[in-house]
Amino acid sequence: MAGPIPNASATHAQQPSTTPRISKPTLPVEEKNRVKDGEIRIEMCAIDDMPAIAEMLYTCFPDSFWDKMEPPALRDGDISTRARRLATRLSPSFHLPEMKWIKAVYAPTGTMVGVAGWMIPGMPIHNVWRRTATDFFGFEEKMKWTDADIAEMWRGVDLAEWEGHIGGNDAIRADVMGDEPHWFLAPLMTLPEYQGRGIASRLMNWAIEQADAAGGQAMYLESAPTARKVYLRFGFEPLGEANMVRRGPRKGGLGKREAAR
Repeated sequence: MAGPIPNASATHAQQPSTTPRISKPTLPVEEKNRVKDGEIRIEMCAIDDMPAIAEMLYTCFPDSFWDKMEPPALRDGDISTRARRLATRLSPSFHLPEMKWIKAVYAPTGTMVGVAGWMIPGMPIHNVWRRTATDFFGFEEKMKWTDADIAEMWRGVDLAEWEGHIGGNDAIRADVMGDEPHWFLAPLMTLPEYQGRGIASRLMNWAIEQADAAGGQAMYLESAPTARKVYLRFGFEPLGEANMVRRGPRKGGLGKREAAR
């Protein structure tokens, strides 16, 4: 999730060739397929959710992404081990006030079926997924990590590919947005069996409603070609091959509730 990060329900990517995305085109949700409003709760994630979030990332993001970032030749451990390491790397982001992890919960079962990571205005343009985030945000000191801890959590990852890809996305975003405060989405994902049922729209609207209420704050993402049509309906405007920006509701366009359909 967005050029930077794997996304798997409404896709984002700054470098489409390596950004995770859904395997089928994302289309507006037909009303008959939508999960009823009363059946879905949008809640803030807790740090205890991170292991499940990491597992969902491996479930939702395509093998092509992970094969690039964690090449089979470098891998050490099964999926559960890799997910544990990823969860360890991302967990400190819960201590950042400008990083908001939200989840969609299917009320009848209490199952977490979708997740979005929103970086809100005031967050530096430095993605929490990056290896350099450890120093940039002071995670090593806050979490009391040792050098051995850090080496273990990044085991099996092609660091040059990982940092080059996500850091490159940050450079593009910095060039586009400059010092303008903005929301940034990475990742956005929905469990495969719940895709196409309006879950991602709810996770999007959680932020859109707040951005609009604050005077139309800018929102930035990178989209795969298959998802661009959906983001256009939310009022995002293309900047290039992948980048899209939204600055308040589109004049004469669809409202946020219509866009969710």
